[in-house]
Amino acid sequence: MSVKKKFFQYLVPSVSAMWFFSIYTMVDGMFVGRGVGDQALAAVNLAMPFVNTVFAIALLIAVGASTWITYYMGQGNTEKGNHLFSVTVFIVAGIGILITSLSLYFLDPLVTFLGATEETYGYVKDYLGIVISFSTFFMVAYTLEVLVKADGFPSLSITYVTLAAFINIVFDYLLVIRLGMGIKGAAYATGLAQFLSCIAFLIHFIRQKGSLKFIKPVFLWSDIKGILRVGFPESLTELSIGFTTFAFNFVIIRWIGPHGIAAFGVLMYLNNLVMMTMIGINQGMQPLVSYFNGKNDQESIREITMLSFKTVLVFSLLFFFISQQLNEYVVRLFISPEHETSYQLSVSALKWFGFGFLVTGLNVFISGLMTALKQSQKASTISFLRGYVLVVVVLLLIPGVLGSHAIWIAPVIYELMTLIIAGTMLFNMRRVGIL
Repeated sequence: MSVKKKFFQYLVPSVSAMWFFSIYTMVDGMFVGRGVGDQALAAVNLAMPFVNTVFAIALLIAVGASTWITYYMGQGNTEKGNHLFSVTVFIVAGIGILITSLSLYFLDPLVTFLGATEETYGYVKDYLGIVISFSTFFMVAYTLEVLVKADGFPSLSITYVTLAAFINIVFDYLLVIRLGMGIKGAAYATGLAQFLSCIAFLIHFIRQKGSLKFIKPVFLWSDIKGILRVGFPESLTELSIGFTTFAFNFVIIRWIGPHGIAAFGVLMYLNNLVMMTMIGINQGMQPLVSYFNGKNDQESIREITMLSFKTVLVFSLLFFFISQQLNEYVVRLFISPEHETSYQLSVSALKWFGFGFLVTGLNVFISGLMTALKQSQKASTISFLRGYVLVVVVLLLIPGVLGSHAIWIAPVIYELMTLIIAGTMLFNMRRVGIL
């Protein structure tokens, strides 16, 4: 099989799986925004940093494990791959149980910390309390979705994730609209979909259909450290979605108010889809790059890199087009025009916010490529700059200098600043022959 064909064999399921993961939360937002109201939609947005954090922790371990598993598979060391697979699943499940227990115990302080206002506090608590209860299934399901691709079954990942997304939509309609359970119904719909997805992936591995199988785990610190080191940059990228949401919420509440939070909620649903698409491209690329890196096949790595780069450019232009030409249609999915203030603000903000989509994918791609090549320090630097340091600096400075509505152009500013640094790193890697 040619490298190009193999790349698309991994790319399509990876991107599709990320889209369906995004659909889980987008569908909740659609049903909550249209079925309950714009303040309930704002509440779901306030809860998103927690969801992103849980997802980022799973990503930290799953991507690190997948990179090492495919690397050892490329060397023909299946025993080591099974060892890392078993250790990974047990660690993720344990962390999930711990997070669920602590978060439920400290639920009220958590809701306050996330920025819930008097109008949204009850909504946030209802939604978050239910989602937290399903966190372990969410984390294990995502981890197994990544590892099933490392096991050579990329099509299986999209099959199960698509099924879970369909279940989520059906339950959203039944619980939110038909039974009138409101925001609680949306939370239960997401949780049940993740639970069923988790069970489906577990059945695949228990049946031992592929190379990876469960064995008695032996927890070696050297293995765990290697997984965390490689997975850290990708985790930073995912966690940055939650951090960015939190930072924007903080600034928007101060400069614009509750209607700004509802508008930003719409923006973040599309932004999450952009980020998940770019992460999906990385996940289609990374197992192959790691595999060929294990074989020391530089020519194949370069071919995959160029294919990934072109794919990122295509999707970046697509999302930019949507933000400029289809912005009203996107906003109507979440907010009725009857909520005039939130609706008009969302339409206007999405146009400015969309300029960041032209650059975001390039930064995520460069960071992901460096992760696959085990250049973890460089990858972490890129993720930390674009998702944390520069976000805070730009958001704190720009409203006071250019006015409150300039908040919406912040992404293109901090993404461009990051791209200059990331591009320099990439050029230096090529110059010394790493790529």
